[in-house]
Amino acid sequence: MRHETTLTASAIAGDTADLIACLRLTPMPAGTRTGTVASVRLLRDALAGGVELPVDALRAAVEDVDPVLATGVGARWTQVRSDVRRALRAWDNEPRRRLACRIRTTLPTLEDARLAFALQASPDAAGRCSNAIDQLAASRMTTADQLVASAVLIEPLLRAATPETFGVNTVKSAANKIGLIRKAVGLVDPATVAGREADLASLPGIWRSRLDRLEDALAGHAASSRAILRRLALTADRLGMTPATLDAAVVSEFVDREVSTHAQGYIEKLRAAFRAWNGTADETGATVLEMPATRSVRQRSVKWSSLPDAIREPVDDVLGRAVSVRAPADWSCLVGGDDPDDFDLGMSGILSGVGDAPEPGEGARVLEPGTRKNMRDCVKRAYQAAIDDPKVSRKPRTLEDLFDPDIAKAVIRGVRTARRDDREARGASFDPAMKERYERDLLEALCAVGHATGVSGDRLASIETIKRNIDPAIIGWKRSAEGGTRAVYAARRIGPRHAEMLRQFNEDSALRRWFEAPRALWLQARPKRATATLTDAARARSALIAQIGQRVAPLRRLNYARLRYRGPDPHLRLPVGEGHGWLIIPAIETKTMVEIRVRIDPETVRMIREYIRDFLPVAQKKARATEDNPHLFPGADGKTPELGGYAPGRGFLSIDKLNATFAKHMWKYCGLRMCLHVMRHISGKIILDQDPSAMALVQALLGHRSIRTTQSYYAEVCSIVMQNRYLHLLEKGMRMALRDWKFTFAGTAKKEKK
Repeated sequence: MRHETTLTASAIAGDTADLIACLRLTPMPAGTRTGTVASVRLLRDALAGGVELPVDALRAAVEDVDPVLATGVGARWTQVRSDVRRALRAWDNEPRRRLACRIRTTLPTLEDARLAFALQASPDAAGRCSNAIDQLAASRMTTADQLVASAVLIEPLLRAATPETFGVNTVKSAANKIGLIRKAVGLVDPATVAGREADLASLPGIWRSRLDRLEDALAGHAASSRAILRRLALTADRLGMTPATLDAAVVSEFVDREVSTHAQGYIEKLRAAFRAWNGTADETGATVLEMPATRSVRQRSVKWSSLPDAIREPVDDVLGRAVSVRAPADWSCLVGGDDPDDFDLGMSGILSGVGDAPEPGEGARVLEPGTRKNMRDCVKRAYQAAIDDPKVSRKPRTLEDLFDPDIAKAVIRGVRTARRDDREARGASFDPAMKERYERDLLEALCAVGHATGVSGDRLASIETIKRNIDPAIIGWKRSAEGGTRAVYAARRIGPRHAEMLRQFNEDSALRRWFEAPRALWLQARPKRATATLTDAARARSALIAQIGQRVAPLRRLNYARLRYRGPDPHLRLPVGEGHGWLIIPAIETKTMVEIRVRIDPETVRMIREYIRDFLPVAQKKARATEDNPHLFPGADGKTPELGGYAPGRGFLSIDKLNATFAKHMWKYCGLRMCLHVMRHISGKIILDQDPSAMALVQALLGHRSIRTTQSYYAEVCSIVMQNRYLHLLEKGMRMALRDWKFTFAGTAKKEKK
């Protein structure tokens, strides 16, 4: 029999809001808790018309039955009385009551979350949750009572947590600990509401009618907007607000919590939900909500067609005659001449003798599609900066006008302003003294446009000077033997984002998860129903890419996206039966113009065949691919790096989509922050960890033209390996030097000599 403790009125402090907060800390089923909360509110409304009452008043009402009160409550009086007694029994638990009263008046901490979880969970679960909270706090160099238990503050820490944060080896173990912490924080966070149908049952009539009106205004597929508005209603009602008295500060806090607990693009769903709310606000007298602001820190977009003809036409003329060295049919355009027959055969200019070059203006420039885009972008960016910046007094009318020092400075100001706004929006610091590479690359591309279009050397020289002054690779200047000065360049290094991704593999547990990634993703992809879904196909695609990157060859992103498994020139040559296959990528399709020809092991061959059989049909249907699409990863847009392109339905998945999905799967299922570009360099790191002198082998494996490129990616890795190697040799030398000597403490027997 449950022992009920009778407490004095002075000991039981609090009102019905505290009682409801206490009910949320009980281990009772969700449906029972919702019904109990609704009964407490119903009795409160019958007694005081919705005003919060002391808990003692509710206790007296259910102990000394008033016939008038029972009649006012209605036919549910017996059930309401039973539910209120259940609530009072929960209130009589002193630790629970004290915690409920405390978190209503002060910001809850992780220590409060730990206690709340222990009050409603089993001892084993409470112990595991307590351990996870301590490990999370330790990873932030603090304690649980110093971290506010709010989703807005805790969720970013949980999103950044890795298995190493909790001292475990598997992603599943880390996910379990993260889930326990989330559940504990949800118990004490005042803004955390679920928005389920059971929670909506306890809402007052004014909120239920408002939600019903919104349901009519929302489209049937707007599930996210419906859920957002329900959570907003529950949050506001918990704070005692109505649709007409909704406070802007509460809405702002609600938006912050929603953004922190969802993906980055969730802001657009919030805006859609708020538009639905505002669309029906006038007819119901509800408060008009301020739309959540999107974080827009990019520079203004400019269309190429909006530029003056005098600026566009010289650039278009150069780009229109440019060819791609990767398009086999374009090489004949590289020579000049007047004979149409010889020109069609690619012979004009060749017959005049070996080594003769075409005259300036006769031959075409070799420009890849990416270079052409960069040249147009830099011209657009310079024109935009000149028009928008009030410090530029002479607005450009021709292409040559763009090559002005004032316009170059305006380009730099525009880029750095956008970068400052972006970092401030993300809560990061902006160092105005730090040089960045993007603005330097813009000016370099602008100089390339000037050289290609024949801009005078004097105008180009001023832009070149500014470009050198802002170049982050230049770390100083030295006097040359001729009496002038020359720039001193820093050693090339990998970018900070990729360096951070590669650095995580210094931990053995991260490397282990990477080796297990293909199998883990493949198991997640196996269809749990008769046919595979698009989600299954995406997981299988990421698993296959990881398998090829580990067991076959560390390809570049474009080569993964363009893999062909059939057609006249397939990349994947699979055996008829069991055995090895071949991966052959011609030189024309590689970045460094070096053919890739490697064997495919039998296990990877089986994975490829299973992917083609079970998952590829799903991907082809989604991409609306034709029956003769040869690509292993078909896409709908049909983009291609060569001139000419693919026919509709025969294209491949875009590189950005392939990379984003792979990165998402690696983090979700393997706990690794990595992309396709970093995956390519893990193989080199593994080799160098075993043999620091194998830099040439890594260069050949990755297909780098220069060993300096390889060294730039593994500079930090080599430093760590060098230090470990030195410490190993130092320890070995110490053991060799001391192995024949024995020591005794002073005052003991005579020393033993060699």
